[in-house]
Amino acid sequence: MVVTKSSLPRPVVKWAGGKKQLIGELAKRCPQDFASYLEPFFGGGILYLSLWSLGRIQGKAVLNDANPELINLYRMIRDRPEELVNEAGGPKFVNTKEAYLSCRERFNEIRGTDACLERAVLFLYLNHHGYNGLWRVNSKGEYNIPFGKYVRSPRFCNAEMIFSMSEALASAVLMDEDFEQVMPKIQKGDFVYLDPPYHPLSSTAYFTSYTTGPFGLEEQERLFKMFREADRKEAFVMLSNSVAPEILEMYEEFFVERVPVLRLINVNGARRAGGEEIIVRNYE
Repeated sequence: MVVTKSSLPRPVVKWAGGKKQLIGELAKRCPQDFASYLEPFFGGGILYLSLWSLGRIQGKAVLNDANPELINLYRMIRDRPEELVNEAGGPKFVNTKEAYLSCRERFNEIRGTDACLERAVLFLYLNHHGYNGLWRVNSKGEYNIPFGKYVRSPRFCNAEMIFSMSEALASAVLMDEDFEQVMPKIQKGDFVYLDPPYHPLSSTAYFTSYTTGPFGLEEQERLFKMFREADRKEAFVMLSNSVAPEILEMYEEFFVERVPVLRLINVNGARRAGGEEIIVRNYE
């Protein structure tokens, strides 16, 4: 498969909290030179893919996400891209409610098993056909988003995108651990990008169900300790988060910048309005 300029790596999943609209602000704040690249909350991975396409990932890349199904997808894209593309062309992956519910049931039956390729294709299909592009699980870890009712059938497995992402991930270390497990791998001169579930601005703003565990203030405090420890190791560290007062106070000793964003994941389209996020760095 020949990777063309038009197929340079782009995120293959829809991911709430993705940084598509913020990528320009993030990219211009990345350090010019760094050793390894580490991302403990990989998600859609747009910053890594952007840096990779520019030839700026020269050292090791450690990419982690606590969602094991997401990382399983990336492992299959890296290691078995042709099989994944062929499997995704099967007749059961159509844009109907019946097909969607059948695939959702099958996915919940095999999640966490050794059926790695099937899980990956189902994950990708459900991610693109589920309501509003969201990923949510219940307390049992079962995917429970309803059918999205898209008028046009989503192109959920673009072969060019899959093969170009496979190339981008070829030498990456992929982990599905708690974010703190990345800490021992951080060394002087590395670049660490932290994009956690954002701390809510209000008690009704929570959206943290990307995995079965919560990400509350206690986790934000653990992350802050990780930020400070990486700073102590003389790594370059950059973080994205909300403008919640608790977060602003937590990182006040570092370089904190506010950037404008458009809120896109509210179910009510009329409430998708402008707002602010912060980018925090330990370097200028």
